Amino acid sequence: MDVRDEILKRIDEGQDEWLRLLGDLVRRPSENPPGDTRAAADCLVGYLTRERHAPEVVEPQPGMVNVVAATDRGSGRSIILNGHLDTFPVGDRRGWERDPFSGEVADGKIFGRGVSDMKAGTAASLIAFCLLSELRDAWKGHLTFAAVADEETMGPWGANYLVDHHPKLRADAVLIGEPSTPSTVRFGEKGMVWLALTARGQMGHSAYPHHGWNAIFEVAQALAELREMETMAWPVPEEFLRRIDEARAPTTAMLGGGTTDILSSVTVNAGVVAGGTKINLIADQCRAEIDVRIPPGVASADILRIVGRVVRRHRGMSYELIQRSEPNWTPPSHEFLQTVHRTVTAVCGEAPFFNISGPGTDSRVFRRAGMPVAVFGPTPYFLGASNEHVTVRDYLDVIRVHALSALEFLRG
Repeated sequence: MDVRDEILKRIDEGQDEWLRLLGDLVRRPSENPPGDTRAAADCLVGYLTRERHAPEVVEPQPGMVNVVAATDRGSGRSIILNGHLDTFPVGDRRGWERDPFSGEVADGKIFGRGVSDMKAGTAASLIAFCLLSELRDAWKGHLTFAAVADEETMGPWGANYLVDHHPKLRADAVLIGEPSTPSTVRFGEKGMVWLALTARGQMGHSAYPHHGWNAIFEVAQALAELREMETMAWPVPEEFLRRIDEARAPTTAMLGGGTTDILSSVTVNAGVVAGGTKINLIADQCRAEIDVRIPPGVASADILRIVGRVVRRHRGMSYELIQRSEPNWTPPSHEFLQTVHRTVTAVCGEAPFFNISGPGTDSRVFRRAGMPVAVFGPTPYFLGASNEHVTVRDYLDVIRVHALSALEFLRG
């Protein structure tokens, strides 16, 4: 039997085991904040140990645990199968129809917080790693599995730490199971600029507004000026516009009308605004935290120049940069992305589109280090919301795509 057929046969025969693994992982809360991944990491360490691997636990910050496992087969290519363990918080449990940490399987779906972002993808990568390790005589090179912490806050203690400090986190290709849908292979993502505006005013009684100077009004006006970036013309490369437009139908089906246009635009969101002391006092201070998302062709420095101009027009105002990352991508023509594309076509029965992601992922970390990255994962239903789930079919297809893509790449 051809090794590809053997892999597919084992995936089909092991469905109950794969569902138990994912359910167990979902039942290990790993909300971020606080970002404690110890319980989720223990789940994977136990599974890898039972499969006769020697996983390495890397905990650069208390509670933020990363898991690394590797199989080496002499000289050859190298690939990393990467996923993250932390999840969004559950939020108000009253909106959940099931226990958010049940990992329940019902009606062909798997439910729970983080199952789409991205415990299904992480479990799929783990299973693909174990299957290929069992069939190691069929390929040459280096196969690494990494499950990381601290992704949801784009922090330093997960992929960033491993890429900078761990020798196994360098490879010729990286495959990540972040949610994408079966119709999409993600080749890039928007960048972002997180910043805080702070305004200082002059307090006074609100009945005499001419005696003071309202910091909240200053921030509100500055926010309106910053939103003008959303309608500015930006130099997004033609290839990105074409790829994004080609994927319009599946993007709209998954994320709603208007999403395609957002992917090629700058967006501005004021996520937190706080200021003032009392309803009848002129506000003498205000702070707004802002998330600006930027498409390929736009640099974070471009945004900060505009922010600087806006801030200088408002008295008593300053800004601080919280965090930034540049738009990043791997050309769809790259051999590895073409390998994933062919595999998705074979597994799912239809050629996927190439597209970029609005949210950031750990792809940026690996690309920063010069590694090509493809993202392929399940369709995310209610991502970040109550009743989050994925379908069993998507989950199994992600296992198939990760295993077969890695196999083809390692065989060269």
